[in-house]
Amino acid sequence: MMKRICYIVLLCLLTAMPLWAQTRINGEPSMRGLSSRHFTSRDIKRQRDSRGLFHSKETGEQHTFGFYGIGAYSNIFGGPDILKAKPGGYDGRFGMVYEYRQGLLMIQTGIGVSFREIRNNVGDMRFTNIDLVRFDPLWERVIDSWGTPLSSLTYTVTNRQDYLMQLHGQIPLLAGMHMYGFYIMGGLTFTFPFLQETTAEMNVTSRGSYDRYYGIGEGEWMEMDNHGYRELVPIKKRNDHTDKRFDVLLTLETGYDWTGRNGTHLRVGAYADLGLFNFSTRSAEPSIYFPYVSKWDFATFQTKPVWFSDAVGNYYLHNFSAGLKFTILFTFPGREKCVMCGLRDRNRKYR
Repeated sequence: MMKRICYIVLLCLLTAMPLWAQTRINGEPSMRGLSSRHFTSRDIKRQRDSRGLFHSKETGEQHTFGFYGIGAYSNIFGGPDILKAKPGGYDGRFGMVYEYRQGLLMIQTGIGVSFREIRNNVGDMRFTNIDLVRFDPLWERVIDSWGTPLSSLTYTVTNRQDYLMQLHGQIPLLAGMHMYGFYIMGGLTFTFPFLQETTAEMNVTSRGSYDRYYGIGEGEWMEMDNHGYRELVPIKKRNDHTDKRFDVLLTLETGYDWTGRNGTHLRVGAYADLGLFNFSTRSAEPSIYFPYVSKWDFATFQTKPVWFSDAVGNYYLHNFSAGLKFTILFTFPGREKCVMCGLRDRNRKYR
């Protein structure tokens, strides 16, 4: 009889132990069986194991806020041969960021500012203005320093380099995952131009010709002007009124995330983005204007940035940046969500 009682007690203990073990969450046992609950800031998912018993799996949820900074090489690619994508420039960015983390998943957004400067070399150009006497009225003709009208004038532009400065507001929208300290994120960055300035620097050589010999009298020789000849005159023109272009950047970021004990995250990663929209406006205006004034002084030259001129043709230009990104994130302090609640908090959503 005693043996039967011992066998029954032993069988009850063996049956109750798995049920009691299921209620141990984060090392805190409860004697209330399957209905036991306690506080945690993590969501608990119940899953069945190979024996059909329930066990708990934790998936952490975090809300973080912080700051980022980017230092990158920047350029404009995709133009014709006359637009050489050298030497390029730099792009500096900084801003604030919010990130939501759920398990391995990360979703990030924020707001920032981008400041970049780019220089692109432009191929040599040659323009000829002919029949100035035939088509232009006398008061609009191109003349030499003596006031004598020229019949044609040829300009050769060399060593041209266009400069671009931009100040953008940016809103990133990225998603990714992290594992074993490494992370990868991708998405879109929306850019809104606030300020834009362009400058064109070049050397211009001109050669002119006359429709006839201009002397002071029959049979008398006179030294004529230099036929409009000027060699390698440096020209620098600033353009304040240029088209500002909204763009959407395809963004990719990957690197390593150091996590501190207090929930602080320090990240260092490689960063790159590519513009999806055409940077050029496909304007029909030339990148340099002839000086149609009464005197052919070089100061009368008017220029247009080569990216926004007819030199681009039907090509698509795209913004590109690649560099390093540094991010620091701080975990939001807050109330813990009551996922498995004890007796005193069984009717509360938060503790």
